[in-house]
Amino acid sequence: MGSAIREAWAAASALGAYLTTVLPRARRELRRLGPLPAEKERNAEAVAVFATLAPRPNRAVAVRAIVALQAAIDLRDELEESGGGESRASASRLEEIEASWRRNVAALPAYAVLAPLLERAVERCAKGQRRTHAAALGDVEGLRCWAESLNSEAGYGWWEVAAGASSSVAAHALIAAAATPGTTAETGAAIDAAYHPPIGALTVLLDDLVDREADRAAGEHSYLAYYESAESAAERLAEIATRAERRIVGLPQADRHGAILAGVAAFYLSAAATATAYARPIRERLLEALGPGARLLAGFTRIRRLAARKRSEQV
Repeated sequence: MGSAIREAWAAASALGAYLTTVLPRARRELRRLGPLPAEKERNAEAVAVFATLAPRPNRAVAVRAIVALQAAIDLRDELEESGGGESRASASRLEEIEASWRRNVAALPAYAVLAPLLERAVERCAKGQRRTHAAALGDVEGLRCWAESLNSEAGYGWWEVAAGASSSVAAHALIAAAATPGTTAETGAAIDAAYHPPIGALTVLLDDLVDREADRAAGEHSYLAYYESAESAAERLAEIATRAERRIVGLPQADRHGAILAGVAAFYLSAAATATAYARPIRERLLEALGPGARLLAGFTRIRRLAARKRSEQV
């Protein structure tokens, strides 16, 4: 019972810090960066939760860096997915947003120590997204070969490594670490290993779960498709979550990292799309594996989604 209470308290504490000290700043930064599609704004708001790991004096700068980085990643990804290349205007905007996150992250106290790890995480994400788009066009073998070339721990399928590599969460966690004075390269490497592949893989696999029907209709690549069934996917995702929790235990602010892991899962598992026959066993198995913190956050996120839907219907 003590562990359950601690997990629930960590989730509630992270949620409170996010709502009061992070989300308002994230929304201001998004307004400053200019209009983005609603889905991309939600992505940036969601990953801003990593700024709750930053000390309060440096939290505002961390929010700006995280939001701008995610906006840049999403804009680049959208252009590559459309195959339209970059117009002069879009290229100029991307350059401005890239400059914004780099300028802010460079101001953080442990940036110099973590810069190599952060650059590697950002580049890994960019390559992962490009390889994923190529796989959607038929180059699955290229995606597999690239994933197998990455230096990742044993025990993951190649598609799980590729999914983890194409996620931005490791980069955001490293930005938060750079905001903490005294963070060492060893701590940075441990953070990166917790997020790539396990937490990053969960993020992408759950995103594919929410978009499963739309992706199937559009012929998009899905990492979930490599599992034989919903039941096998459920067991595997639960195992990845357990491996992530083991990695988190040794990190500074382990409880907050655990709450963020629970929050990542809750963000996706609260979506209406996870009520399908395929998704239900995955949702239930993951909520079971992640414990009371994930259930608390999933309930809260579901209520927020319903409230947002009602507001939009009334407009």
